[in-house]
Amino acid sequence: MHKTDPFPFELSVTVTERTPAAIEAAAYPLAERFFGSDAEVHVVSAKVQPDPDHHDRFTATVVFRRTIT
Repeated sequence: MHKTDPFPFELSVTVTERTPAAIEAAAYPLAERFFGSDAEVHVVSAKVQPDPDHHDRFTATVVFRRTIT
């Protein structure tokens, strides 16, 4: 790796929403804000669990990685 090569950062975000589509809609903008709007990102993992305080919501931790070509 050279000093000018980008780091293989992984960004972990946690969002709480009601549906899978809402989780995606909330998580992707956070990745875009960190990596930049033109960055291509890959979802490494997305772990979801019921929100213990609201039984109609789910808390997801999504890990993104920028695709480096």
